[in-house]
Amino acid sequence: MAAERPRDLYPLMTLEYVVKALKVLFGRDNVISDKGEIGVRVQYPGHSELSSVRLTIEQAKFVVARSISAKDLIDENYPADWLLGARDRSTIARPSHRGVEPLLFKQEKR
Repeated sequence: MAAERPRDLYPLMTLEYVVKALKVLFGRDNVISDKGEIGVRVQYPGHSELSSVRLTIEQAKFVVARSISAKDLIDENYPADWLLGARDRSTIARPSHRGVEPLLFKQEKR
């Protein structure tokens, strides 16, 4: 069974608009759109290096509409209604500076 995609809360926001808005928020050279995802390089306050965050298009629209800060993206400090309240770890943006995280598997019920 395929994972259900979240409902688009901002259907009038085009991908082009979202990418341009993210470039305004995070810098022109820090936003890359690729294959249904948007990569954003953000700087954590007080640090010199950049961290990478991958967003789905729906998440990127949410970031633009709600002006979520770079610090909150890196810290995974999402609003309660992030992706309609879903906390499915497989669809939440993951900062790349944390390295590999183990996958948790649920045992199938029989």
